[in-house]
Amino acid sequence: MEGMREEAKMCFEKMHRDTQDFRRDGHGQRWSKMVMKSGTLADRLAALTLDVKRSPHSGLGSLDSLLAMLKKKGRREALMALDAVAALFREQLLQSDRKLIKFESRKLADLEQKNKQDREGLLSEWYLEDQIKERYFSFILLLDGLLKDQQELTRLKVMGVVFDLLVEKPEREDKLLEMLVNKLGDPEKKVASKACGFLVRVLQQHPNMKLIVVEEVERLLYRTNVSPKAQYYAVCFLVQIKLADTENALAVRLVKIYFSLFKAATAKKISNPKMVSAILTGVNRTYPFTKGPQNLLDHIDHLFRYIHTVTAQVGIQILMLLYQVMEREGAITDRFYMALYRKMMDSDLLQHSGRSSSLLNLLYKSMKRDPETMRVKAFIKRILQLAMTQSTPFICGALIVISEVLKSKPNSFRAKLFQAPSVSSTAAPVKEEHSKEGTSRLPITDYSAAARNPLFCGAEFAPIWELRVLSQHYHPSVCRFADNILRNKPLDYAGDPFEDFTAIHFLDRFVYRNPKKRTEDGQSGARDMPVLSDQYLNLPEKKIPDDERFLHRYLTQRLKQKKVAVGHDDMDAASDVSDSEFDKFLDDFEKNEVDEDLDFAADMNDVSEERGSIDEDGSLFGDDDDDESVQGDFSAGEKDALNAAFSDSDGEEGDDGDDAMGDFADAPSDEDAEDYDDEMDFDDD
Repeated sequence: MEGMREEAKMCFEKMHRDTQDFRRDGHGQRWSKMVMKSGTLADRLAALTLDVKRSPHSGLGSLDSLLAMLKKKGRREALMALDAVAALFREQLLQSDRKLIKFESRKLADLEQKNKQDREGLLSEWYLEDQIKERYFSFILLLDGLLKDQQELTRLKVMGVVFDLLVEKPEREDKLLEMLVNKLGDPEKKVASKACGFLVRVLQQHPNMKLIVVEEVERLLYRTNVSPKAQYYAVCFLVQIKLADTENALAVRLVKIYFSLFKAATAKKISNPKMVSAILTGVNRTYPFTKGPQNLLDHIDHLFRYIHTVTAQVGIQILMLLYQVMEREGAITDRFYMALYRKMMDSDLLQHSGRSSSLLNLLYKSMKRDPETMRVKAFIKRILQLAMTQSTPFICGALIVISEVLKSKPNSFRAKLFQAPSVSSTAAPVKEEHSKEGTSRLPITDYSAAARNPLFCGAEFAPIWELRVLSQHYHPSVCRFADNILRNKPLDYAGDPFEDFTAIHFLDRFVYRNPKKRTEDGQSGARDMPVLSDQYLNLPEKKIPDDERFLHRYLTQRLKQKKVAVGHDDMDAASDVSDSEFDKFLDDFEKNEVDEDLDFAADMNDVSEERGSIDEDGSLFGDDDDDESVQGDFSAGEKDALNAAFSDSDGEEGDDGDDAMGDFADAPSDEDAEDYDDEMDFDDD
């Protein structure tokens, strides 16, 4: 093989000389040589790059010169050469469909039955590929050194070059992957986060590399000198891996990695909450893709003991994991319901909308599978107790969960749920009270909100009065949701309460801001329409959300008044409220020069006069029939009847009252006004 290599080298040098003789007298060749000697840095880089692109056989010397620039201490020259060399390897020197082959790995049988010219050409190509492979390895070693540069921008730039080579070319991908994974432990947060993002993009473009990348990250996690920060960013990357149903082996491996890290993290006296939260997030996302039992009984016991010592966010993640594991095993134990019931009283659990939605989702799944009626009632009582002190989004979400749970249960379940029997008519369960002498059982006769076990809190003796209170809530959507649950009616709502019922959403609608476009597929409703659009204004009031009906009614009434004022002009022009018009209104308001046409309060008073009084049942908006009666005009007969009802009467009992009504009905003259003023003057005596 050594003799064959020498022969290949001679053939390559011969072809190199032939190429130089062919290009010796060219104008471009003379210009390139002149620029390489006395040109600027940019010109020299361009000339060297051009020489390699013209012919790799004669351009290996220029490639060596570019690699030498990368070794210089000048950072500007090295970075400029970095871009040029990386572009040469990506665009011309490397293969896209295979790795480069060493000369020693060639099959000599391919040279048989070749004539002299073809043999020399084939040997020259083999030798050229071997030389490019060696120089590419030198280039990778230079990149590894630049990744340790003190400047953050330099490391970020080199990481981008490593990523491009890794996703585009298969050559030395194992070394490039190792270099990229090692940057997860970079001391700078920005660099480590960027490395995590690059690894995620690698798997997006090459999904078949998932197992290879996971193995490399696993080696990083179990190094003896690895920092906790590197482990955290490695776990953050593993959490973002998207799995398929057919990747059971990879999912099982990830679950084992997560639990080993969880055991090591919780064994410390002071554990990192962010690290534990990231690990639990990974387990919750990965466990559904595993198949069959995973022998996690030891870990389950550790999770139950650890749940009461962690933050609210970590606690809800542990409960979600326990639910998934127990559901896989086929039964959810009382221990899980006790832990969930107790964790609901954590004051930090409902301070973030993300944790609130996770809690409600877990409660819905747990109550739906629970066969115990009284335990479900205890959970509903506690949910409503929390809702009494929370904001509108959580209240609506809680009522939606309760409605969906009741919908999934039979009618007999609902009858037992809303029934509060007496002690004499029901066999009272007992609870255990431990004492020094032994264990005694006492009957439960009253509801206790502080009980730890929802089965023995006495929920069967307490009515669900919270729904009555919520049915009189200030928010119309809460009122309707609570009233529908009491009347056993379904809730016709398919949105996200933590987005639709927030204060910012209400303010956006109030200032006529167009709603955000929904990314997921779904039916478009009134919330997805601009409030000033014809489509929104033409909707019937029953299709408008409860919290937007007042705005819809105001805009429609204002539109009718505008059309009458301008003589039935164009509808769009009449309904628009421009920013300049609103700013002018504010300026005039500060100067007490409000235009009657822009007086919003006057518009609302006119609407009040047209509508009359509120319905007898206390409804703020009234029914559709009331709206139609308000909009219609009185007939002549009805006007005569009304005049007769309020006309002067000759009866004895109503003389004084009729005179007073006459004073208010008829417009007073100037003389009457002066007499009235004289009567209202009080003497000093």
